[in-house]
Amino acid sequence: MDLIDDLVTLLPELILVALVLVIIVADLFLPRAAKWVLTWVTVGGLILAGAACVVVWNINETVYNGFYVVDDLSVFFKATTILIGIFSVLFAPSYLAVRRIPLGEFNIILVSALIGMSILASSGDLITLFLGLELMTMPSYLLTGLHKTDRYSNEGGLKYFLLGSFASAILLFGIAWIYGLTGTTNVAGIAAAVDGTMSGALLVAIGFLTVGGTFKIAAVPFHYWTPDAYQGAPTPITGFLSAGPKLGAFALLIRIFADALAPLRADWLAIFLILTVLTMTVGNVVALTQVNVKRMLAYSSIAHTGYIMAGLAAFASADDQRVAARGIEAVLFYVLGYAVMNIAAFAVVAMLQRDTGRFGGLNSFRGLASRDPWRAGAMAILMLSLTGIPPTVGFFAKLYVLLAAVEAGLAWLAVVIVLNAALAAFYYLRVIVYMYMRDPEPEPAPVDTSPLGSVALALSVVGVIALGVFPGAILGLLEVSAASLF
Repeated sequence: MDLIDDLVTLLPELILVALVLVIIVADLFLPRAAKWVLTWVTVGGLILAGAACVVVWNINETVYNGFYVVDDLSVFFKATTILIGIFSVLFAPSYLAVRRIPLGEFNIILVSALIGMSILASSGDLITLFLGLELMTMPSYLLTGLHKTDRYSNEGGLKYFLLGSFASAILLFGIAWIYGLTGTTNVAGIAAAVDGTMSGALLVAIGFLTVGGTFKIAAVPFHYWTPDAYQGAPTPITGFLSAGPKLGAFALLIRIFADALAPLRADWLAIFLILTVLTMTVGNVVALTQVNVKRMLAYSSIAHTGYIMAGLAAFASADDQRVAARGIEAVLFYVLGYAVMNIAAFAVVAMLQRDTGRFGGLNSFRGLASRDPWRAGAMAILMLSLTGIPPTVGFFAKLYVLLAAVEAGLAWLAVVIVLNAALAAFYYLRVIVYMYMRDPEPEPAPVDTSPLGSVALALSVVGVIALGVFPGAILGLLEVSAASLF
């Protein structure tokens, strides 16, 4: 491929980089009263980057001497990343304005994180992968602490930064071990070098990579940063943090474990099974005890991480390529569905925090159905979807993971998932009970009814139902995306 063709493969990333520059310049010259324009500039740029994903779909080329892979799997991740960015940008302005958080700074940092996630998805080399990871996580630290005058935001950002830096160092040490053992950092080269032969040194390297990678997805026991970071961050940003970096981290795990270390999957399967069960169980059990909806959703996001990890476990346990691909497809579908419903759920919590003294407690939802039937109905649908009730995307996402686990010979894991889903129903349905079966507080929380947030919420709810009723519309793309790994 010549230089022009190589640049075409980078079209989504180049548009995102250009968008950052445009937002910076526009933010400099726009008067304070016209800052709202930045939202539409950002959304327009993200839509353009999404259209670029269509252009690079089905290219399936390795460029820049193996450092970058533009396959259908990476394009699917990028498109989902951009979708997460669009919803996050639409939900944030009203919340940020009340707290005097600069909209321009938020958009710039958010798009920078999206660039890192896109690079992660296309990494063909562990060096590119680490660069993409840091470009994703550094903006995430800034977003967590973006509310500079809020001590909870400062505390969450600091904890996220310190623990995240420690995990990145462990991951980098694992990369160094892999390079020392195989003589290459290229993903395809590592897969060829390990050739299914396990050694003590390789086991140590896999241990470092597992710790570093699973920290980024907030898997147990590397989840301790999650509740404080999610609770401290401005709530619309929490929605982004619960979906965006998680998507990027799963892209990282797929590139490392399902690609570079695929020949050794029988060796790393056991530890992934243990982490999967621990993550979903601990997340659900602790979420049961929470009376703050924002913190409850933070712990439930840990449980959902466990469900997604079950797809990777199914990949590792599969005896043939078709069943292994089904595991990757389950990961992709769950990540997409989870992003749509979880960002919207955090957005509803944010809409009940127009009063800056409100912190997302359950009492804020008391009698919401009588005060704002539309938002109560939207939140009810989102809670049902997160529980896994049909006909929502949450139901089909769990079903797809269950089928992948059973086909891979992990029927016991499917039973554990079902039991955990039943456990989660208690705290999700409790929110619906408060909205429909409790009287409002004497001084109920004011509701943010901004048109932009309302439209974004409506689109999210439609997406949650549409993906649950018509999953076939996306399954074909999932099959093609997962097939590009094999």
